[in-house]
Amino acid sequence: MKKTKSLSALLLAISFLFTQRALAVPVFQVYIEDAAPGAVASDEDTWLTTSDSFDLIVAGAYRPKTKGLTDVTLLICVPQDETGTIFITGGDGATLLTEETPAADGCFNPNADATLDLLINEAGNSEGCDGYPDKSFLPEGAKFNSHYPLNEKVSDFLLYEIGDFDRVSNAVSNYSAGEPIAHNVADGQEKTFAVSISGFTTVHFDVYGYMQTSRRHTLGATWAINPGSHGATSMVPEPATVLLLGLGMTVLLKPGRRSRARSSS
Repeated sequence: MKKTKSLSALLLAISFLFTQRALAVPVFQVYIEDAAPGAVASDEDTWLTTSDSFDLIVAGAYRPKTKGLTDVTLLICVPQDETGTIFITGGDGATLLTEETPAADGCFNPNADATLDLLINEAGNSEGCDGYPDKSFLPEGAKFNSHYPLNEKVSDFLLYEIGDFDRVSNAVSNYSAGEPIAHNVADGQEKTFAVSISGFTTVHFDVYGYMQTSRRHTLGATWAINPGSHGATSMVPEPATVLLLGLGMTVLLKPGRRSRARSSS
């Protein structure tokens, strides 16, 4: 009898532990494969790459009461007054959003038409605009955090619709830039996109979407966005900086070559 009670207590403790780990995973996350934790200006906790071509992982995690993740949107921040190109392929496709599109519960995503021409490779909407100079695009009722890149005083914005996210058992990892990655700890879905960038000095990625929930037979919903620690940034050094880095590596390597030459003689 005592053994049965002890086993039950152990199983309950293990179940509680896994539940807590799953709850620690944000509803939405963005991660760049092979990126490292880094900082860009006041954005001190982001996944950072210095490449202009990479795989971008976007994750949507289900909580115990979550019934659906819909209208999921990749939110891209670029420095004000810069123009460039962004190619995104993979996942279920990425559609550039430039005009108000009906979303859940009668809302619109985005909530305003694009008014700024940012992409030199896109025709844009009927007015020739493909981006947003401020946060007028936010869906009605959305209350998002304001980490550094998501600031209309420093960034312009692009939006890409990337579809709904399914519920797959243990398919989502915890990509926190502040701690080691915890793999396959939550239900949900991850989508991988191949991204290629030119022209922009920095490109920051966030993701938001509509989270539908059910509590005590009552349906609810809210817009959610990733925490700042679960976003990602591409910052490509200028050619002069790359040259200096290369020269520095050459200087560092030369003494090693001399040492090896002496030891072999």
